Amino acid sequence: MSIGIEKSREKILMLIDWDNLSLNMDLPPSESRVESFNQLIKQITQEVGEIAIVVVFLPPNLGHLVAEDMYELGFFTVICPKIKDKEGVRQDMTDRTIIDFGKKMIALIPDLTHLCLGSGDKDFIPLIREATQKGMKIIIVASSARSLSRELVGLTDEKDDGKKLIYLFSPQSQKELVL
Repeated sequence: MSIGIEKSREKILMLIDWDNLSLNMDLPPSESRVESFNQLIKQITQEVGEIAIVVVFLPPNLGHLVAEDMYELGFFTVICPKIKDKEGVRQDMTDRTIIDFGKKMIALIPDLTHLCLGSGDKDFIPLIREATQKGMKIIIVASSARSLSRELVGLTDEKDDGKKLIYLFSPQSQKELVL
């Protein structure tokens, strides 16, 4: 069986925590988010396989700023509101929404082979553990090397060449990634 055939059977679920990515984004002034995402998607598709669906999770204040670009790319967006807890404090629901959504998609789409998480945040370890229990491999997209938690890096799978399946949002930063 050739490598090309094997990769065509790979199916990736990509979940993006936009707030997490945008906090540490190192894009050159000449590069747009759309261009960077296009390059990132192309690289992952070539190296790993088909991306079945991309869902970008946004806080309400960023929805109007980012949704157009994400629509242009063919991504789905989910707005994650802040909800008051028992003490009346507004809590960000983005991480919880991504984890719950990811677990549901993993259960509903049986032929997924990879979970690609767009965040360097260790809060997603429960979702990663769920995916690995289902036999899925883990890919991480981060905005920069400094935004990656060590725990998350440790749970990320490797490419055939032994390098981690970690991609940085900016191609410029990708060249500097050393783990």
